[in-house]
Amino acid sequence: MKFSLIHNDKSTAKDELFLALFIAFCLVCGILLVVYKPTFWFIGQSDSTVFGVLCLILALMFIPGLIYRLMTNDKK
Repeated sequence: MKFSLIHNDKSTAKDELFLALFIAFCLVCGILLVVYKPTFWFIGQSDSTVFGVLCLILALMFIPGLIYRLMTNDKK
């Protein structure tokens, strides 16, 4: 396995970029929901905090998948 961001397979570059953006989006949303604990129409503070924690867990679950895709991405 060779890790390279420059010499990787171009056919899967969009997939890896989408996965990285999805992870970043989930991390940002999760952190913001946990820190600010907003309340909406019928959603309370505890519900938004739980959803923020779920977003953080989802992002953390996808990080090993992104690392695996970057490590096994070669032109063979």
